[in-house]
Amino acid sequence: MITRIKLIALFVIVGSIFSSCTKDSDVAYPTLKNVYFAENFDGGLTSPALPTGWTAYAQTGTTLWSSGAYGGDGYAQLNGYSTLSSAPAQLNSWLISPAIDMDTVDGEQLSFQTCHSKYVNTTTNVIELYIATNYTGSNFSTANWTKTKYITTLPDPQTKAYVYVNSGAIDLSKYTGTIRFAFKYIGVPSLSGTYQVDNVRIVY
Repeated sequence: MITRIKLIALFVIVGSIFSSCTKDSDVAYPTLKNVYFAENFDGGLTSPALPTGWTAYAQTGTTLWSSGAYGGDGYAQLNGYSTLSSAPAQLNSWLISPAIDMDTVDGEQLSFQTCHSKYVNTTTNVIELYIATNYTGSNFSTANWTKTKYITTLPDPQTKAYVYVNSGAIDLSKYTGTIRFAFKYIGVPSLSGTYQVDNVRIVY
């Protein structure tokens, strides 16, 4: 009986290794988790337009986030590289989520995946995650944007180009009312590369 149990356990482990990922790097969640909000940006397969409800805002410069695709996988992306004399000293460009109602379910957790191109090679070229509780869609400069603990800073010796990195679970359960979260791209244009965001989820 013990030998049989060991064999069953071995098959479960092997099976999980070879079935945990899909071709577009979707995140697998425990069966007890329910998906409240999801965005794969698969509209990028046919159009550079962002999905309904998502907005792009250039705080400095004019370069905006857009949808993109490669190998059958859609994502949001921004390439901040520029050598134009009109480029800002530092590019700050935001990808802002739709409004999320935080009074419908409990225990919300946000997660997503990010990757970068091989041209992201300075510590000044990063993306950061922010959350606002009073953004209406037209009051960017007066909204209270709070930077979360999750920050992707590259280069990272352990992070390869074009390989998605999981954010891990980010606790949103303290929020009530309506929130929006946003990805902020920061970089010196002449020293910047591309960031991609995919598989955004809020589960509970």
